[in-house]
Amino acid sequence: MSGAKDFSCIGGLEKHIRVVKETVLFPLLYGDVYAKFNLKPPRGLLFYGPPGTGKTLVASTLAAECSNSERKVSFISRKGSDCLSKWVGESEKKLQKIFSLAQQSKPCIIFFDEVDGLAPVRSSRQDFVHASIVSTLLALMDGLENNSEIIVIGATNRIDAIDPALRRPGRFDRELYFPLPCYNARKEILSVHIKSWKNKPPQKFLACLASKTIGFCGSDLQALCAEAVMCCVRRNYPEIYTSKAKHQINERHLKVEKQDFLTAQQNIVPASHRISVVPVKSLSFKIQPLLQDNLSRILSQLDILCPGGMLICDVITGKASSRSTSCPRIILCGNDDSHTRHLGPALLHTLEHLPCHVLDVTTLFEETGRAAEEAIIQKMKMARRSLPSLLYVPDILAWWDLVDEAARIVFTSLMQGLDRSVHMLILATANCSQADLPTDVACLFDDHQGEVFEIMSPGEQERESFFKQLFLHSTFDIESNQSSQVDFVQTGTSPKKTIKEGGRKRKSARKTNSSENSLSQITIKRKSSASGEGPSSKRSKNVSAGTLSTSSSEKFTDSQAEELLQKVIEVTEAWSCHELEVLYASLELTLERNGEDLYTAVEECLEQFTEFRKIKMNVKREEK
Repeated sequence: MSGAKDFSCIGGLEKHIRVVKETVLFPLLYGDVYAKFNLKPPRGLLFYGPPGTGKTLVASTLAAECSNSERKVSFISRKGSDCLSKWVGESEKKLQKIFSLAQQSKPCIIFFDEVDGLAPVRSSRQDFVHASIVSTLLALMDGLENNSEIIVIGATNRIDAIDPALRRPGRFDRELYFPLPCYNARKEILSVHIKSWKNKPPQKFLACLASKTIGFCGSDLQALCAEAVMCCVRRNYPEIYTSKAKHQINERHLKVEKQDFLTAQQNIVPASHRISVVPVKSLSFKIQPLLQDNLSRILSQLDILCPGGMLICDVITGKASSRSTSCPRIILCGNDDSHTRHLGPALLHTLEHLPCHVLDVTTLFEETGRAAEEAIIQKMKMARRSLPSLLYVPDILAWWDLVDEAARIVFTSLMQGLDRSVHMLILATANCSQADLPTDVACLFDDHQGEVFEIMSPGEQERESFFKQLFLHSTFDIESNQSSQVDFVQTGTSPKKTIKEGGRKRKSARKTNSSENSLSQITIKRKSSASGEGPSSKRSKNVSAGTLSTSSSEKFTDSQAEELLQKVIEVTEAWSCHELEVLYASLELTLERNGEDLYTAVEECLEQFTEFRKIKMNVKREEK
């Protein structure tokens, strides 16, 4: 089995390496200490988690560490399918041979990769052969003495498929969960893979790349680095694809640029996204003036509700108890769906170090023939297995009336059974006002403890900052070049620091004019885009777009732009976030026209939207 040379070649798994050393290496190397205090060393360790998160890598590195230690430790590795045979009784003999070989060469570590294929759940639907293999494995693990110096390690990404009898102290004593890497872990993994490169990308770009690779496992990041190298080869030596003879490649001239990584990222689909896509994204630069204050207030409220250490990606312990009477939970409600489209994914982006489990309409009905209550129970079990974790329930009303009474009772009973000792954050959204929440859903969230957060329509200052970037700073596409920088700024700082600084930022925002804030933000973004983030082609594209839009905005005088801005702010009072976004997009298209009278065109567009909104409101009133 190939692996890294030592534990220093593994990035983002410091906690797991420490547990492996305490559980596996230390009892074998310092057995006299355990014997002196009459301690029973562990017999087994189970690795589980999504594919590609480093379970087999840690085991293979453990084998290298064992061979490098002063006291030689034997390492036996087998796949779960290697022990199976078509002949009756042959699989049991293979297992007995492995354990007898370990007895002869102890201290020894036995590693079973894909252990779910070797020891599946015994049931009436399973055949006799698998039941006999599981019974043999149980007997062999029970036959190990307390100081036999033999430790069994298993790895699987389907922990539900393993027989429950194996999952108890004395057999597999510890279960170690390998989650998808968080921001800091992804940055460390990328640094490990480029450590041997002569021309390394700058650390600032690595940090930005780590913030843009949410959902990538360790194997995905390794494939990303390999694909970036191939993109560099294609860019410098395109003739190797057409020539039949071997072309001489000068390795010194190969320098992997930022554009190679960005091109490689477009060519790679993460393993987690091939199964299910979690809606994780940061607030776009364009929408920040409308929702940034709400996001800061929600994070401040979560800091009160969640246990200490749960919102920090560096320390995932959750030792302190929650200040709430139940497990931390919050529901975002409001007539506008901005919390489901923007705020919910932005919160998942900020708390992306927590394993996220999504419970929505798709997960409830994705398997034909499975009852909704069964899917709810399964999702809750998965969330409780990877504590501390996050259960995301977007638009709960979308499926609340679709399921039957049994599914609703199952959901409410499971939610009420979660006490404050369960470190699982429940984040839900509902596209209705707080007064219109169903009684069963409203009873799950205590308004007096701040577990209900209602999103109101954007105020005058928010609307002014939102439309000011349209009228006073032209209509060029800000998102294309700012998204990487915004993600870097938001993800590079810890969630705890963001929460603490939220109050300071709000206080300073009250003292200063909101227009000055938007001006400074856009100026900073222009400087950051000019500093070299992203490929040169993208920068030139943005510059050309900016010059085109500036020429169209020069047709406005300062007084006309200010007059249009004030008119838009007055007209859009009490408008929802979605309506403001649609109006912004239409005004943006209007300003891109090459017509002479843009002022009149903007006024007509605003009048049309106002009339159309009045018609929609009248239709809604008649339906009620």
